Amino acid sequence: MSPKQLKLIAIGLAVLLLLWGGSELLSRGSDSLAGSLALPVLSADSVDTISVIKGADSIVLVRQSPAAWTVNGHPTAPDAVSELLRALGDSVHPELVAQEASSFARLGVDSAGGRWLRVHRRRGAPVALIAGGRGSDFQSAYLRRPGDPHVYLWRGGLPSLLDRTADAWRDKRIATLPADSIEGIDVVRGKDRYTVARAKGRWTLNGAATDSAALARYLDRLKTITAAGFATPTEVDFTKAARAARRLAVRGTHGIMLSLSFDSTATGFVVRRLAGTAAEAATVYRMNAWDVDGVTPASRSLLPPKK
Repeated sequence: MSPKQLKLIAIGLAVLLLLWGGSELLSRGSDSLAGSLALPVLSADSVDTISVIKGADSIVLVRQSPAAWTVNGHPTAPDAVSELLRALGDSVHPELVAQEASSFARLGVDSAGGRWLRVHRRRGAPVALIAGGRGSDFQSAYLRRPGDPHVYLWRGGLPSLLDRTADAWRDKRIATLPADSIEGIDVVRGKDRYTVARAKGRWTLNGAATDSAALARYLDRLKTITAAGFATPTEVDFTKAARAARRLAVRGTHGIMLSLSFDSTATGFVVRRLAGTAAEAATVYRMNAWDVDGVTPASRSLLPPKK
């Protein structure tokens, strides 16, 4: 083969490589333009409503004030909405994995089987996504925009948040009690009944001196009382007529700050507020046995050790 022929072949190969490279760039540019998953920056004060819907199950988060949201009518956990909005902007660059409607059912992003996320902004069009099945690792899922055939693999915390139940979005804090606001505590624990009271800077238990270190730990434990979850209707009905196994009342300068009853079940305790607003009284919680032991300890644990 002559040098001239070799030169022509080399030129032909170079042209083919250039054409192939150009077609790849153009196809990627087309995907980017037609199927970009870039989302606007979202903050809690720029959003009014967020919904996650799959079939008949719906979770609706509604902004009540700059610092307060509800989920299906109940107060949300303090950072729940901010966590979701951060997750919408916290992802490795989404990877395009499909661009045909025939892939929707296989990847779980079809309109019937996927989870619909809609974020309604105070200004601007709503942000909508359909989330499907998980990817190769737990922190990933397939997503697409409604009406867009492009399907992306999203890596980040968003998939786990979209799998949450309505109760998982709710505020599980039963009470927050600053230690310096507490003047007295009444505990009923079966036959063990006692009153812890503060007078002139000293704490007593039924009039006797307390173990100062143990009492300090107890007051610290009362700062935030958090439930494990919320009682089911069956648990509520089963314990409604039962005599409470334990009671806790916390008193401040102006009277009762918190009053709780604890009904024992096979897996822990059902907890009710005995004072407060109608909404507070209607919320029935579940607490683990060890957490209930922490807020209603045995009286002997607060007394000085015997010599």
